[in-house]
Order: sequence, then C-alpha cells, then structure tokens
Amino acid sequence: MWEHAEIPAVGGPVDGRSLSVLLDDDGFPPLTLDESWLWTSYGSELWDADTAGVYELEPVAGGGPPFVYRWVPARP
Repeated sequence: MWEHAEIPAVGGPVDGRSLSVLLDDDGFPPLTLDESWLWTSYGSELWDADTAGVYELEPVAGGGPPFVYRWVPARP
C-alpha cells in the first residue's frame, strides 16, 4: 500500500493548496515537484498559469506541518 501526505504549497500556480504526494520507503515526500507533476495532477486547471519552475520541499519548524513545498521560478 502506498502512503500519501498532504503538504501545503506556498507560491506558484497552486499556492494555498495541499499537494497530495506519495511518500518514499522511508516515509519522506519527493524533494521537488516539477512541471510534469503539476500537469499530471492539475491538468487543465493550469492552462493559463505560469508553470515554469519547481516546488521544492522545505522543512518547517514549530507546531505546523513538518514540510511545505515552496515555489522556485525557473531561472532565465
């Protein structure tokens, strides 16, 4: 059985949503989510969005979720 996690997205085309990702064998989410992941998960919702970039996993200290995905725009 595959385990999933809901991780908040900060910035970018899906800002404010929780992204459902598969966890690896050690229980960790992917380090990055790229444009292909976004199109597979959200498809036509992103038709007019700028998807040039990636979401990078970032640890969060404190009482909230242990991670967030922060948007990093593509560098020109």
